[in-house]
Parts: sequence; structure tokens; C-alpha cells
Amino acid sequence: MNDNFESDLEELSDEALKYIGVTNLEFHTRLSREDLDEIQKIIFSISTLIQVTFKDGTTVDDIENIKHLLELSPMCNDKKIEKMILRQNTLEEVKDILAMPYENPDTWHIAYSIIDGTYMLTTLPNYRVMEEYISIVLSCVKEDMTPLEKIKEVYDFVKLLDFDENGSDRLPDIVKDRRTNNLGFSLLFSEILKRLGIKIFIGQVKRDNSIENITMIDVKDEKYGADGIYVFDPASDSIPKHVYKSDAIRKVNYNFFGITLMELSNTKEHDKLLPPLLFLNLDSFEYANRKIEKRDRLHLEKVFECRYEEIFDRIRNTKAISDEKLLELFINTVHEEDFLGLHRNIKELLTDNYQLRKKNIFCEALDEDNSLPIHDI
Repeated sequence: MNDNFESDLEELSDEALKYIGVTNLEFHTRLSREDLDEIQKIIFSISTLIQVTFKDGTTVDDIENIKHLLELSPMCNDKKIEKMILRQNTLEEVKDILAMPYENPDTWHIAYSIIDGTYMLTTLPNYRVMEEYISIVLSCVKEDMTPLEKIKEVYDFVKLLDFDENGSDRLPDIVKDRRTNNLGFSLLFSEILKRLGIKIFIGQVKRDNSIENITMIDVKDEKYGADGIYVFDPASDSIPKHVYKSDAIRKVNYNFFGITLMELSNTKEHDKLLPPLLFLNLDSFEYANRKIEKRDRLHLEKVFECRYEEIFDRIRNTKAISDEKLLELFINTVHEEDFLGLHRNIKELLTDNYQLRKKNIFCEALDEDNSLPIHDI
């Protein structure tokens, strides 16, 4: 027997037992070759590892290298180790991360959004589904479209969600189930438009003692006479699936598309604007500036990329888009192939529905008999 056998065995045992008790690994800097060698020793030793976290500072290459080590290790059970990617990932980095092959993809969690410093997580398979859906929507938005036409194309997709008061407002769940609560409409609308370089501010209104969400976008579109910050509310223009099965018909509502804050506050339900939107609808900037919370002001300035006073003035100077221009937009961008077999002219249908619904929403209520007849749809 080799005289050194016992000492070699003792050293081997010491190395194998060295990392017992290590349950979490967290990385927040770029990993060197020496770092990876040390990490390999940990992963290839007798392991008690249960979670690995990647934070800002690490690279996609770091993630891939450690992924391989975890899958190759004879000592780790990769399917029982949670992998967390808590980074502000760029779209290109997300594509690279999603493109990797994974032995146990459900054990990988990635941040799809960061809200107030909190990472919103989903599994890699769910993230893939979300990205596929968004890619489909974006493929319908053409380069030669005007700003309002691009917004309208996305608006049409978001309106096809089914409203569910108890539904999730997590983006992966929304895309998977095609249903969400009121907030979820605004969050998905915002996420898709963000990919087009369009920023949205999500605000709140009070309706029938419930808090609902609306979105506000700064739009300049000479073709349709838009120049200001306008309200868009896809949830209020959505039609439940149980009412009409046809997705084309479920797109016909546009009365909460591109309206002013003043118009919104003058609805039949008397929508009550909540701060900070309430302060943007006042006459006095000095009063509004005193009342607004600092966090809200900074958020508004970040979204609209200008000072709060400029935002206030732009809101005050926003002119309503005429019905004629809005109807021109809806008719110009309609997908007529969706309405094949409909005995009613789609242009007349859009126009009549818009006018009748507008009277019900923004004027005195009409009798139910004056609403658009179901047989015409």
C-alpha cells in the first residue's frame, strides 16, 4: 500500500466535506476563471446547495457556465436547486438566456419586471410563452404606421383579454390564461408599447366605489390631429367572451381610446381622478405642485422625460381628438378579413357603435332599446 494513501484519502475527504452547509450561492460581479474553478469545487463536492442567485454585475456567460456545472455535477441534484436570475436584463440578454438548453427549465426563475425595487419572477418556460405572445403582437405593428395607429393595433390585442375581477395581473399568467383583472389590462398594454419605445403612465380612477386603472400616453400624430397627453383604457372598451364569441366583434369598442382627462372625468359615472392624476386636472400649478407626492412627481417626470410643470402644461393644453378623426383612424386600420360573412358594413358598424356608446357613456343614459341591436352584430 502506498505510504501516502491514507493522507491522500484524508485530504480528499476534507475537500469533499469542506462545503457541506453551503445552501445558497449569490453572484453579483463578473466571474473570473479562478472564481469558476472555486465554484466548480463547491458544486462538485458533497453538496447541500438549494439555491443559486445571479444579480446585476454577472453576465449571461456566467449564467451559462454555472448552468453547465450544475447539470454536470455528480454531487448536486440540479432538479432540486432553484436558480434565480434577479438582473435588469436587456431584451438581447433575455433572448440569449431563453435560447440556452436547460435540463430542468422549471427550476429557473427570471425577473420579467422590477416594480418599486421588487423583482417580479416567472419560470423560463412561462417567460418564453410571454415573449412569443408579445412578438406576435409586435409583428402586426408596421413601421409606416403613425403613432396612434401603432397604439391602436396593440389596443386591439389587449382588448381581447377576458376580464376577471379575481384574475392575476402577473404578465406571464395574463398571456397564458388570456384573462386578467383591471390592472392587468394596463400592465400588458404598457409592456407591449414599451417595446415600441412608447412610455405609459398608469393612473387610477374611482368608479362605483372601486379603484380602476387607466393609462396615459404623450402622443403627437398630425394625421389624426392628436397633440397632447391622452387617456387609453382597454379594460373599459373590452367585451367579455361570453357576450360575443367573435374576436373581431370584440374589438368594436373605442370610446376610451385617446380621450382627455377632462373627458374622462365627465363620464356618466363621474369617474373621480385619484392623485396624481387629480392634480394634473387642476387649474393651479402652484397648488398641484404643493399637493403631489415627491415619488409621484419623479415617476411622472421619468415616464414623460420632462419637468412636472411641463407635464402639467401639456395636460392643460391637450385638445380632444375629433370624433371624425378617431373614426377615420378606426376605419383606416380595421382588418376587414376578420369580418368576412358579416352582413353589416363594418365601417357603418364601427361608426354607429361608437356614436351610440358615446351617448351612453358621456351623456344622459339612453333606453336599452336604443343600444346597438344584437342581430346587427
